[in-house]
Amino acid sequence: MKAGELLQRYAAGQREFNSVTLSCISLSNANLQGSDFWNANLSEANLSNTSFKRASLREAVLDEANLNGADLSQADLREAKLSCAILYDVTLNGALYDEVTQFPPEFDPADAGAYLLAPQAALATADLSGRDLSGVDLSQANLTEANLSQANLFGGDLSGAKLVGTNLTAADLSEATLAGANLSNANLQQADLTRADLRKAILLGADLRTECQKANLQGALCDDTTQFPEEFDPAAAGMCVLKAGTDLRGVNLSGFKLGGVDLSGANLSGANLAEADLWGANLEEADLTGANLVKANLWGANLTRANLTDTDLTDASLSEADLTGTILQQDEGVEVVE
Repeated sequence: MKAGELLQRYAAGQREFNSVTLSCISLSNANLQGSDFWNANLSEANLSNTSFKRASLREAVLDEANLNGADLSQADLREAKLSCAILYDVTLNGALYDEVTQFPPEFDPADAGAYLLAPQAALATADLSGRDLSGVDLSQANLTEANLSQANLFGGDLSGAKLVGTNLTAADLSEATLAGANLSNANLQQADLTRADLRKAILLGADLRTECQKANLQGALCDDTTQFPEEFDPAAAGMCVLKAGTDLRGVNLSGFKLGGVDLSGANLSGANLAEADLWGANLEEADLTGANLVKANLWGANLTRANLTDTDLTDASLSEADLTGTILQQDEGVEVVE
């Protein structure tokens, strides 16, 4: 295809140019915003000052292409080949790339404002609203306060991801994996949770005013500030409701971040809280008999009059914790801390 024909088709409304061969073509100063060049061959093309804003260049070959001054903001460059491409003054704000994308040596796409989509990626406050991220692997990624409203995350892997305060309104999370993700204070209003896996997710303070019954919420954590549809019963869905006086006997909260949580008077007998972060938590008069608190962080926690009989506190941090009236058990019998 020649440049004139391509531009004519674009002007007529065509946007899909998948797998076309355009090597050595000259499209300098062209406007190709929102076009789809998936798997296209643009090697050695002259694309200087061309606008590919919001375009898809996934798996495209751009080796030795001249992209001097080109606008690739919000473009999708996953698996694209840009080795030896000329990227002087290129705009990459909000562009997407992955670990397979090839850039020239010493070129740092992150410094240019592009977003790496990969496990454990650093994407705090990133604007990914409305983007097609279906099937993406963002497990363990940091997406704190990111904007994912109306994003397509169908089938994505967000297991263990940090999504604190993240905007997920009207996002497509159907069949996505969010097991163990921290969604504290996240906004999930009108999100599609059909067959979403939210097992053991942290949903403290989250807004879940959507069709929650379609998701797997077994073992997920919520509290009095978590918002649900009026007819939804979190306990019936298998969720752990964290609040004062609640019955959490034998619950597994190992490794959970529960800083500042109010579990005063709660029954946590036999609970697994190994390596849990309970910094500043209120456990006043809580029943922790037989609980596992190995390597738990209880710095500054309120344990006044809590029952720690037979509790395993091996390597637990109790610095600045209030142990007034706490019941402990030693070999010679029960001891109450004065």
